[in-house]
Parts: sequence; C-alpha cells; structure tokens
Amino acid sequence: MSWSIRRKLGGTPAGSTVPADGQGTYGRLLPTGRLEAFSDGVFAIAITLLVLELHVPTGHEALLRGLEHEWPRYLGYFVSFAFIGGVWIAHSNLTRFIKAADPDLLRLNLMLLLFVSFLPFTTAIAATHLFASNLTLHEVTVSTSAERVAAVVFGLNLTLAALMVYLMLRHAGRTPGLAADDLAEGELQAFAKERRSAVLLQAGATVVGAFLPLTAVIFYLAVSVFFILDPLRHMRVRLRRPAG
Repeated sequence: MSWSIRRKLGGTPAGSTVPADGQGTYGRLLPTGRLEAFSDGVFAIAITLLVLELHVPTGHEALLRGLEHEWPRYLGYFVSFAFIGGVWIAHSNLTRFIKAADPDLLRLNLMLLLFVSFLPFTTAIAATHLFASNLTLHEVTVSTSAERVAAVVFGLNLTLAALMVYLMLRHAGRTPGLAADDLAEGELQAFAKERRSAVLLQAGATVVGAFLPLTAVIFYLAVSVFFILDPLRHMRVRLRRPAG
C-alpha cells in the first residue's frame, strides 16, 4: 500500500515512528466519506421535515385568505431552508479542502447535525407563535411575549448551528494533517474568519428578536441567504483567478 493511501486511511507506513503515547497524528485520522454521507443525509431529512410543517388551508372559498394566514410558516420555512442550504454549502467546501477527519472534527460535526436536525422544531415554534392575532389586551400582551420567546429560541438554534460551522472550519484549518495542503489550510482559515462574522451577525439578530420579533426573523432570512451566496461568490473569484 502506498504512503498516500496509508496516510488517507489513517495508517502508519512501515518503518515510521509512532509516538510513545500511541496518539500519532495520522493514527487518529479517519477518511471523510462517512462524515460526508451521514451529514448529507441529515441535511436532506431536515429540509424535508420543514415542508411538513406547512399546512394546506381547508376552506375552498377562502383559500387566498387561508394562505395569507399561514405566512409566518412560509417565512420560517424559507429562513430554515436557506440556512440549511448555506450550511450544506459550507460543509461541502470544508470537506473539499480536507483529506481526513480526526475525532474532534467528528464530534463538532455531530453537534452541528444536532442543531440542524432541531431546526424543524424551532421553526414550527416560531411559525406557530409569531404574530398571532388576539382580541383582548391581556391576550395581546401574552402573545407579544410568546412571539419574542419564539423568535429568540429560533435565533439561538440558528446561532448555535452557525457557531458549529465556524468551529469546524477553524479546527480543520488549524489542526495538522487535516487540510489537503498548505493552500487548502489557508482557504479554511480565511473561510473560518468569514463565518465568525456571520455568527456574530446571527447572534446580534437573536438579541434583536427579544424586542422586535419580525425584524429579527427577516434578519435571520438575510443572514441565511448570505450563507448561500457568499461561498458561491468566492468560488467564482477562484475560478476567474489565472493559473500559476
């Protein structure tokens, strides 16, 4: 077996020296195939579950009014769909620049999938309690409180998922043996810095949700769309960059 294959599979070539503690860098590395396949499956299932929260109006004569009544669910769906799509693009870029995964990266990936798989639930909370119409002053006060809590819970879920993406990129860029080469290591570190700014924006929007729920959710959507468009913009720049 060649040295390159052994290194990718986490093996140690014959004649090489393994540290006394048995924790050599390459001895702890794993191929990325299962990480990618498992993550893609969770992303796909989470996006599919989102659409199940959209309700079909039952009144035939008031269909348009029923569709208008469900607008918070549509907004929540677009926010979460765009966010998961952006996370999937970032995750795809991450795996493109690494040649192996270590146990810490796998754990961070599991935490990311935890928060992504939780999104259909928090999206439903936001859609159910966001801007319900009430008649009495007491009910309006209770509703406003519920709206704020729903917006903050939704934002916290998005923020924690975005934080895991940032931590994965930072870990992959700083850990020896994970990046495919020096150029890939630099790309990962630059991508991590960009994602750190996105995490701060998402966290700031969550704070806004405690006071202005609708404004915060619209901000969530803007940040999620940014998650999708920004990596694609950088990919086009790289493609236009002259070789050599």
